[in-house]
Amino acid sequence: MTEPSFRPTLRDVARSVNLHESTVSRILNGRAAAGRIRPETEQRVKLAAERLGYRGNTVARALRTGRTLMIGMVVPDIANLYQARITRAAQDVLAGDGYSLLLSSTGGDPANARRQIRAMMSSRTEGILYGDARLHDDVLEEILASGTPVVLVNRVAEGVAVSAVHPDNAAGTELAVRHLHELGHRVIVQVSGPQDTSSGVARRTAFHDVVDTLGLDGDSEAVDRHTEAEGRRVAAALLDRVPDVTGVVAANDRLALGALDALAERGLRCPEDVSVVGFNDMLYAERLSPPLTTVRVPQRELGRRVAELLLETIRDPGRAPSTQVVGCKLIVRGSTMPARAPARRDTAAPPPSGRAAP
Repeated sequence: MTEPSFRPTLRDVARSVNLHESTVSRILNGRAAAGRIRPETEQRVKLAAERLGYRGNTVARALRTGRTLMIGMVVPDIANLYQARITRAAQDVLAGDGYSLLLSSTGGDPANARRQIRAMMSSRTEGILYGDARLHDDVLEEILASGTPVVLVNRVAEGVAVSAVHPDNAAGTELAVRHLHELGHRVIVQVSGPQDTSSGVARRTAFHDVVDTLGLDGDSEAVDRHTEAEGRRVAAALLDRVPDVTGVVAANDRLALGALDALAERGLRCPEDVSVVGFNDMLYAERLSPPLTTVRVPQRELGRRVAELLLETIRDPGRAPSTQVVGCKLIVRGSTMPARAPARRDTAAPPPSGRAAP
């Protein structure tokens, strides 16, 4: 489809409502003095601009006012269904305050994160929601040095004062392990998240703490990235190393999918032979086969909170950084059941062949 040759101007909008251009400009740029212009007039102007397809010049407005009304958001994987709900909720909050969201995916690559962040800052974004922060993150240091307001999403960083919103990783992991314990499972392993992220470290540490407290046999191994292929690789290694395991706790739902693949490749059934618990309750987790028992993170609430916290930081640059923790809830579905006698493992099974991510 070709773009229309006619591009409406501010003058066209003003003529359509029989008002002066300066009045229309103040209304559309949010600079109308309170009480000076009637609400019905503002509404009439905005409707006319929408009907004509008028789009203001963002660059010109930024040069004139020093504002772009743009927020940058950087996530590890734009295709991750867990991230989708967080992003949508954040976007809704920001739109309500007149902001547009510029979304970028790093693929888990710190060098790519640096490029994306620098591009956002050079475009004069007014704030950044950073969802790919590492425990020790040079990119975050660069954001803070620039003075750009920033809030971390899902993670925290060590050694820096920065606002963040993240799930209660320790409590959520404890819910998962105790659920399996209550079902009679005594040999449990964890497919842990990357150990250069706060969530990966917190969930792995909590797993071993709960296993020790309950007197269970447990083991864990960390993935390099949050992908199904990595979940399959690490789960296979754990199944070979701990042949009597009857329960698997995954550090997120995509890793749980990989664990299900590793079980199937060894002729093991879930949950009859091995129960599996995920973390996050990503979109469509209930439609898997079997439906996935998982720890639910309220993704919309998390997205709303990070956006509101960033807006507060933009309005008050001098406010002290704060961290908010979002509670989790165990959602029991079909991938867990009472433990049975452990099935015999074939440790000579061929290596996983891999499965494409949905």
